[in-house]
Amino acid sequence: MSKTVQDITPASGETPLLQVRDLKMHFPIKEAAGLGRTKKVVQAVDGVSFDLKPGASLGLVGESGCGKSTTGRMITRLLTPTAGQILFKGTDIARLKEKDLRPFRRELQIVFQDPYSSLNPRQTVSNIISTPLRVHNLVKKGKELDRVQELLERVGLNPEHHNRYPNEFSGGQRQRIGIARALAVEPEVIIADEPVSALDVSIQAQVMNLMEDLRRDLNIAFVFIAHDLGVVRHFCDTVAVMYLGKIVEQGPRDQIYGAPQHPYTQALLSAAPDLGTIRGVPPKERIRLVGDVPSPIDPPSGCRFRTRCWKAEEICATQEPLLEIKPRSVAGHTAACHFAEPKEDLVAVTA
Repeated sequence: MSKTVQDITPASGETPLLQVRDLKMHFPIKEAAGLGRTKKVVQAVDGVSFDLKPGASLGLVGESGCGKSTTGRMITRLLTPTAGQILFKGTDIARLKEKDLRPFRRELQIVFQDPYSSLNPRQTVSNIISTPLRVHNLVKKGKELDRVQELLERVGLNPEHHNRYPNEFSGGQRQRIGIARALAVEPEVIIADEPVSALDVSIQAQVMNLMEDLRRDLNIAFVFIAHDLGVVRHFCDTVAVMYLGKIVEQGPRDQIYGAPQHPYTQALLSAAPDLGTIRGVPPKERIRLVGDVPSPIDPPSGCRFRTRCWKAEEICATQEPLLEIKPRSVAGHTAACHFAEPKEDLVAVTA
């Protein structure tokens, strides 16, 4: 009997810090009243489950609009889920009221994608970073500046620039300020929502190295949201591939990149930048998907990827595949496909 993702116990036996179970986010569509129309919803996220252990990093990847960022915002409770559980240290925070949620907000922080719009342009860097310190009463009065300067130095910025405004910094420096703000409350989990996608490639590497240092030195767990497969491979221990609101494949990084089983994962990896031609190796096979991504308002029956899948058969339209361990898979590597099969010749070469 095959095992679903809910049946899998971490190999190390370590208790997960964060457990997401069947998480859903459906946004209702407002329509004119009195027209007798059926109420519709956008199924942005529709049944996402995963575990995150202390100090680990999980990469959420997929096309734009697949539900990655919505998932991150639900975990930090910037959005209230339609259904499902968000278990942090065993406590379900998915339905907590604001007064009960405050202690957990300190533990679950987020770094946003756009460093230009995520910082208040009317506040100094000192005010931006010290606000969460005051909200959570983490420093004594008169000691805030010392903590702010300590955090600025920790993320590679000049502590003496605390009185400057965001517009006086570059994009990479602003993202470091956003990271410092998240670190101020000493979180155990950081949701990094495409934190380097708006930065130049050389700056991306510097920010990624900073987050890797923070993860190692402070034992912070990361949920890393990105569409750049190379960045995810560099930073994440495990990878979850999302398509149209669902996770279609999940597992250890080397398995996802070395032997992807789901056709969608195989297509993503085949489209990733490849250095093989530079090294004199024939370019890898490219899988070209046909058709557009279906609407999350009315997703396909059965497997949501079937309308673009070259393996699709009748069962794919009538029976939704479970996210489960398949034959020839290692422990923890799951795929939601009736015809999952590893394809080793699609290894993405990244640098």
